[in-house]
Amino acid sequence: MVRGRKNPLHYGLPSRLSKARKAAELTRKAVVQTVGTGQTAVRDIEAGERMPTVGTIARLAAALGCSAAYLAYGLGDMRPDGPPATCDRMGARLQAMRVERGLTKAALARLVELSPSSFAKIENGGQTGVDVLEALAQALAVSPGWLAFGVGPQVLPSRRRQRQAPLP
Repeated sequence: MVRGRKNPLHYGLPSRLSKARKAAELTRKAVVQTVGTGQTAVRDIEAGERMPTVGTIARLAAALGCSAAYLAYGLGDMRPDGPPATCDRMGARLQAMRVERGLTKAALARLVELSPSSFAKIENGGQTGVDVLEALAQALAVSPGWLAFGVGPQVLPSRRRQRQAPLP
């Protein structure tokens, strides 16, 4: 029997990044040059030593030709359905869901253990790590892929098996 909470979706990010990079037949150096991040960024993310922002994930996904939601959270297929994802309007989606759920900025910030000022920066269009965004998505009961990039279903389908009704 498994107890406790399931691992966050972003935990598999290092292996998904390595897999996508190898599928694109690119070296770490080539990805860094394409994306324009620091020299060790890809290595550090693949080693689990660095947590990227959703903006970095969007740029990495575009460079690798893979889905940003897949790369960050393992949602959907590796190959994107449409144009490269961006985190444009992430703050607007966050604000809309917060208001829809009837939460104040301070209340939602407390739920995910953020300072109100840090939360306000995110809602006003600032960047945040994939881990923080996943916590916000969980608190709002929405898909982190949808909240970050505006792709995929707004709400994740339940992974729990439904009990079958007994046969008559």
